[in-house]
Amino acid sequence: MIELINNIFKIYLKKYQEEMALFYQMPLELQVNTLRQILRANAATSFGKRYGFEQLSSPAEFAARVPVHTYEDLAPYIQACLLRDESALTLSRPRWVAKTAGTTSGASKYIPITKENIQECHLKGSWFALAALHAQREDLHIFAQKNLLISGGVYGPYPGSSITVADISAIMVQHIPLVIRPFYVPDVRTATLPDYEHKVKLIAELGARERSITMLGGVPTWNLSLYRRILEITGAQNLLEVWPNLQAYIHGGVSFAPYRQQFAELIPSPEFLYLEVYNATEGFFAVQDKLDQDDLLLLLTNGIFYEFIPFEQYKSGDLSAYSLAEVRTDTAYVMVITTNTGLYRYLMGDLVSFSSVNPFRIRIVGRTQEYINAFGEDLLLNHVENALLAACKQTNARVKDYTIAPYYIKVQEKGRHQWFVEFEQPPADLPAFAHILDEAMRHENSNYAQKRSNDFAISALELIALPTGFFDQWLRQKGKLGGQHKVPKLANNRRFAEELLAMLSPESE
Repeated sequence: MIELINNIFKIYLKKYQEEMALFYQMPLELQVNTLRQILRANAATSFGKRYGFEQLSSPAEFAARVPVHTYEDLAPYIQACLLRDESALTLSRPRWVAKTAGTTSGASKYIPITKENIQECHLKGSWFALAALHAQREDLHIFAQKNLLISGGVYGPYPGSSITVADISAIMVQHIPLVIRPFYVPDVRTATLPDYEHKVKLIAELGARERSITMLGGVPTWNLSLYRRILEITGAQNLLEVWPNLQAYIHGGVSFAPYRQQFAELIPSPEFLYLEVYNATEGFFAVQDKLDQDDLLLLLTNGIFYEFIPFEQYKSGDLSAYSLAEVRTDTAYVMVITTNTGLYRYLMGDLVSFSSVNPFRIRIVGRTQEYINAFGEDLLLNHVENALLAACKQTNARVKDYTIAPYYIKVQEKGRHQWFVEFEQPPADLPAFAHILDEAMRHENSNYAQKRSNDFAISALELIALPTGFFDQWLRQKGKLGGQHKVPKLANNRRFAEELLAMLSPESE
């Protein structure tokens, strides 16, 4: 019976594998078709009428007519959709309001989510991910036993509206097809509880009793606490002792590199598969279709049209965007998206680079608001994570979370970077770890190496080791623990650094 069920889903996944093959064969044609579908479907909206969607048929015409928009630019249209039931952005009325996954910085953004967007973007992206997984190993029994995932929460109605606010992962869980819901743990109500700590406690108790888990899913930072709680309950040394049939983990939300070693210890099997996805509140963008590569295949047929602004150009205020036909490898780009949920030429905060343009493969290298250039070092997330991974590997350390800020040059003191690090397993020698990390940073970033030469502009980085649970406490104080909230990794100011130092001071106790 198990083989029969699994074979039925394999047949269904074949159509997604065939569609992904088209991303190799005709990517530009697929993107033009996607844009035309979005324009046709929403020509009669307030936004569509304002910019003449009916007259637009090519990416060039679209770019010439419609300016790049920030969230603040689209906010009046979003408010009209949510509060006055107007067809401001899409003809379809929003079914949900997705709250953006955020760092501790700033207020959340709210994205209207239509039925079409749920089905044709987010859920379709999930099917692409499962198709990619099955293409790598056909003996997987994903839909024959149970899958454990932890999602964000459902928070109630948007103020002044009857439309429900939720994290995008919770909306996706709500829309898991009825036919496959029996294969998921926990139940929908538990999975979408807004109280993260209470939810983890309940899911851990359920997971500890369930022996037939085959697949895991979720954000690594939040899943680790769940898995460790399950080991505490069961007394097991690793997850394979709890779930002997465990086969795969689909992850996204944060870079997996700093957590790979911890997962390898939790799941000590060379046969276990890891598959990365790039999904966000605004859309489901890419999947890892080759498990021996760390880049992701851009999804071209799930209701998203892509454009890209070189980051250096963006920082100068020039928002001229390039189409897929114009991008090149090894350049950091700000992603601009047009989606079937009414985000038109919308400026994403993510930075990506192309590892290949045939097919279009990307890596996430940072965020527009998460970089450090206090001393001309142009530090991005990928530089930091590669250096941190190298230092951990050399010292057998494991990092739970971290954030970095500049310490500015003073009259009698040179500038430096302050690293606030909470270790899962601290190195035996913290000063040695800091030295190795500093050397790794020189290797990863030539600008950093130049500024560090003979302590010319900045001195060696300062490592501040935080006590266990520190970042959870910080997020809890801000009301941002759990769900999809993240610790900001890089800040070009000292706002977060000063908050952390204040918490560490004896006066705060």
